[in-house]
Amino acid sequence: MSDNEKYVDWLDEIVKRHEKEGGFDNLPGIGKPLPKEHLKDDLLTTVIKRSGYKPDWLSKQKKIFDKLEHIVSQIKSEEHSSIISKLINEVNYEIKQYNLGCPFAMQKNYVTRENIEQQLVFWK
Repeated sequence: MSDNEKYVDWLDEIVKRHEKEGGFDNLPGIGKPLPKEHLKDDLLTTVIKRSGYKPDWLSKQKKIFDKLEHIVSQIKSEEHSSIISKLINEVNYEIKQYNLGCPFAMQKNYVTRENIEQQLVFWK
């Protein structure tokens, strides 16, 4: 596209022409706040919610919680330390992957043998 050619947004042109002709002057509710139901969600959020879509990080959260419960039961049954260490390393890798894909406010700390029961509460 050369410098002489101008990109034309036809919808924008139609709205400008309508505004110039006074098409927006006598709209019902002008100057009043929008109803709360119109502000609740945007169209994309509404479609996503109605479709039942769940982000990948939510399913990872459930899987990690289940693994943490399993590790806690292994610790209580006094399983071998090397097995528990391996399980903790594996779940910490999954926590890292989870943290990379979830919103910042939902990120979780890594677990150790000492803090795993306290961290389990944050994964419910």
